[in-house]
Amino acid sequence: MTDLLSARLFAPLALTAITALGLLLWILRNGDLCPGQRRRISDGLISVWAVFGLALMLSVEAGVPSWMLWLGGVTLALGLGAVLYQARLQGKRSLPLNWHGPGLILALCYGLGLLLREGPAALLMAGAGGCVFTHLIMVRAKHRLQAFNLLLPLVGIGFAIGWMLLLLVQTLWSQSESQVLLDTGRLIGPFAQMCAAVLLGAIIWLLPLLRKEPTKPPVIAVAALLVIGALTVGQGIIWQLSVNIN
Repeated sequence: MTDLLSARLFAPLALTAITALGLLLWILRNGDLCPGQRRRISDGLISVWAVFGLALMLSVEAGVPSWMLWLGGVTLALGLGAVLYQARLQGKRSLPLNWHGPGLILALCYGLGLLLREGPAALLMAGAGGCVFTHLIMVRAKHRLQAFNLLLPLVGIGFAIGWMLLLLVQTLWSQSESQVLLDTGRLIGPFAQMCAAVLLGAIIWLLPLLRKEPTKPPVIAVAALLVIGALTVGQGIIWQLSVNIN
């Protein structure tokens, strides 16, 4: 059971971290940030690499090819190296974004490998998990780019809903194409859990906007747990479909 959970968590966590890395570096390059915000967001990259490192450890249990393990290890070393070197800088100084370039390029290559392994559904996983994780890091960094408090939830929830619809279409298609009648009763429970997690996560994520209150880190953290949990349950559904077809 532990091995199965590790394999399910691996792809959502890795894709979440890679997407968040890309979004945060894009924001650092293009956002109107003061030195203090820039430094706090840059320091938040340590959380991205921590999640990527966790996904890399889980990938061993998931049985990924050895080249992905080596690529992930080098990527993690470069990313952590840049963040840890920045920690030595005093005050509000932060490293130029070029220092994060090699880690980002290798992370994108790793994400491409995941896309080939997981299929197009990986794009929806990356969008949903990456948006909520990016939002969490930005809120913890006390950012002042208020537009992202609206854009990230809307885009992330859109990806999560697309993930649910994709699984529904795959289930119906598998039912029509399979020679063996699928045991849909075993899929109803996980699918309901996934939908409930996405719905509850979306409500919690949007709650500060609906109440016109400041967005706080604990709120986004709960939404992130629910969204990533939904992605993990969805991975189990995909595997169940593949087993039934094979």
